Amino acid sequence: MPDLITHITISHLIRRPFDLLSSAQPLSSVHSLFYLGTLLPDLLTRPWYILFPVTRDWTVFFHTPFGMLITSGFLALLFSPSLRRSVFLHLICGAGLHFLLDSLQKQITGNNFWLFPFSYANYSLGLAWAEEFMYYIPLWIMLVVLLELWFWKRRSGKRNT
Repeated sequence: MPDLITHITISHLIRRPFDLLSSAQPLSSVHSLFYLGTLLPDLLTRPWYILFPVTRDWTVFFHTPFGMLITSGFLALLFSPSLRRSVFLHLICGAGLHFLLDSLQKQITGNNFWLFPFSYANYSLGLAWAEEFMYYIPLWIMLVVLLELWFWKRRSGKRNT
């Protein structure tokens, strides 16, 4: 899997430009759930089977599109009825981006069970090993800083006019 920093910075680079199209408050609580959705598959699985390796077969469910549909649905129920649809969509879109990024990596054992529970076939493009994504962390962070500087300059320019 790409590391969590790669997941969060790429999700920011993809989600943040939508603030130009939206009248909602940038980085509102509902928008922030997109970021949570991007991290959620790893947060629900990695700690458990790193600490307790025998749980891998039990936690793999949460690192599948089917598992994230169920999890996102349950999490959306924690919000008020008027927000549930938006919460669900933000979580699912974030998780979708997570799975897309994960599908770029090479794997030995497989971790991209897109058709679970119907198949344990691993679907991956195999472009790079997981640790190779870490070489690009400075680039992702620099791009996020540049994007935020651009947004800041754009906002400050609007206030002066």
